[in-house]
Amino acid sequence: MSEVYFTADPDGLEALSQRLSSLEGGMQGLTVAVDGCAPADLSPSGDVWNALQAFSQAWSDGLKVINGNVSALQQRLSGASVLYRSTEQKIGDAARQDAGSLGGVS
Repeated sequence: MSEVYFTADPDGLEALSQRLSSLEGGMQGLTVAVDGCAPADLSPSGDVWNALQAFSQAWSDGLKVINGNVSALQQRLSGASVLYRSTEQKIGDAARQDAGSLGGVS
């Protein structure tokens, strides 16, 4: 049977989670504002303004999806970091307890 080794870096997971959180915050400011223009300012028929409105809405909808996915990933990474730290602590506690009981045997 082959041996499988797995390592986890809780600090790395937490750092990535925090970076994603700041990325999500930065994306909040990326919007296309066309409301400040009158349709006739951009083209006589208003087609350009209508196209920009449609693009702005699609951009906003896309950002919502991306932000939702980034937020979910950030929460999962943070949760994984907590679980790995807890597991490491329990393993360390059990190892210390076993080592302590072996030291007391004559």
